[in-house]
Amino acid sequence: MNTTPVSDARALRAAAENFDALRGKLPIPGDPLRGPDSVTVAKQISELGKRITALGDEILFRTASPDLDDHTARVVMGFTVAVEPAGEVASALGSVAHQLSFLERTEHLRDQPDAMDAREAATLVIGDALGLADASLRDASYSLYAAAAAASPPSRQLRAARSRSTTAAPLPAAAPSNVPPAATASSRTARGR
Repeated sequence: MNTTPVSDARALRAAAENFDALRGKLPIPGDPLRGPDSVTVAKQISELGKRITALGDEILFRTASPDLDDHTARVVMGFTVAVEPAGEVASALGSVAHQLSFLERTEHLRDQPDAMDAREAATLVIGDALGLADASLRDASYSLYAAAAAASPPSRQLRAARSRSTTAAPLPAAAPSNVPPAATASSRTARGR
């Protein structure tokens, strides 16, 4: 496989940014400029499908490799964790599309009392489903960003700081001791006080 920690982190971040972009395009109930309509929601479903396919491709590309190492397995896990919330988004947007279709079919009945209640309920379902889509898109992108951070190699500054750290330096070899183990334990206790 031809990936590196840097390219893996870049791929995870790109996937996260794609989910963030979808989140930024979600319709907003009650907003005259960004209110939900069937065409907008259909475009969102189509775009989401592309993002889910891209996740699947990243997973397949890495799992099909005969030399699957621990790093690659963690990267695969990072991509797979985003699939579940992406599926929740698809379900939520499907619900929005269904309710919008109902509202369009019943537009001519909007002044009838029974239809008014059903149409109001459909509007509430749309708001709830868009809220769920927003939260799920956020979950998908956050999990991908976290996986990207974990996959990234440490920066040069961090590696340099670690090399200068006294805790990272090897400990000096202990001198042989003729003191019995019980005496050593009591002297440690006395020093700690």
